[in-house]
Amino acid sequence: MNDSKNLAVLFLLLLVASTAMSREKTDAQTGLIIDQGFETVKQNCTACHSARLITQSGATRTGWKESIRWMQKTQNLWQFPPETEKTILDYLAKNYAPPHADGRRAPLVVDKWYRLDVRASKQ
Repeated sequence: MNDSKNLAVLFLLLLVASTAMSREKTDAQTGLIIDQGFETVKQNCTACHSARLITQSGATRTGWKESIRWMQKTQNLWQFPPETEKTILDYLAKNYAPPHADGRRAPLVVDKWYRLDVRASKQ
């Protein structure tokens, strides 16, 4: 019995440790994920807007590129050297991609429908 308790405790400790190690490290100042290209994104993107526009968004590589083009066309964003743009797009596509391949959330599952009584809410 004691061995099974020890094994269970060991398993829980390993689970907690592996979960903690797999979390991305984020920059305390911006909240951006620290990964290859982070400094380039921080330097170029947060010069004009909050990092929250990145952290609260999700786009495919094409979507991020379209956002950059829109900012260049309408917001006076400068042209990036090709290697800088590639670094930014690589970082954003890897770390801030949509959770689903098509960019949409999974359909909601409704177990039980109910009737909304509109008359009661008007009183």
